[in-house]
Amino acid sequence: MAKDRGRSNPSPSPIYYNPPLEKGGCGGIDEGEADGRENMKIVLVLFIILVLLIVAVAAFLWSGTYNIAATVPHWRATHWVLGKIRDHSIAAHSKGITVPSFDSPKLVEGGFKEYHEMCRLCHGAPGYSRTEIAKGLYPGPPDFTSRDMKIRNEGELYWVIKNGIKMTGMPAFGPTHSEDELWGIVAFLKRLLDLKPEDYQTMIKAAGLDKEPEDHHHSHKSHP
Repeated sequence: MAKDRGRSNPSPSPIYYNPPLEKGGCGGIDEGEADGRENMKIVLVLFIILVLLIVAVAAFLWSGTYNIAATVPHWRATHWVLGKIRDHSIAAHSKGITVPSFDSPKLVEGGFKEYHEMCRLCHGAPGYSRTEIAKGLYPGPPDFTSRDMKIRNEGELYWVIKNGIKMTGMPAFGPTHSEDELWGIVAFLKRLLDLKPEDYQTMIKAAGLDKEPEDHHHSHKSHP
């Protein structure tokens, strides 16, 4: 026991302890900060790509390379996109239109006269082919005498006839025609496919249109 007391206790071996670096401390990078830098890189790359695309499209359009001739059809993708835009626009803007009764013979007769003197030239009629003007338009006007033709509903037809369609050759008849005249055209269109050439000729004679030149164009006073 005495010997043990006389001995000096050896000093304990030093223990080296390195505390973990705190986030954001010297020599460390906060995980959120790293993610933020990575996201900024992605945003920057996307922005550069977008700018290059805009410059490329602008250069293509400004160069005059795109052919706007009516004899050159749209690309399939362009034709599809424009068709979807047209159909959805017509459907959206014609919602809520109140359709009147088409039972009045005078309404249909009036619509027939309007159609024969104006619309027939581009859209055809039983026994009548479309004119050279219609055949030269692009996109071509629909042929309302075709059995494959899908006629729009009454509200959509009225909206198109009244407002026209941009860049298609379809004029707006709202500024030059009354409401009765516009709805008369719609009423006649709903019956057009059921008419045979002889029926159409009978209607021409009944309306006194057989005495007028085939390409007669009539004018209307503006309606408020």
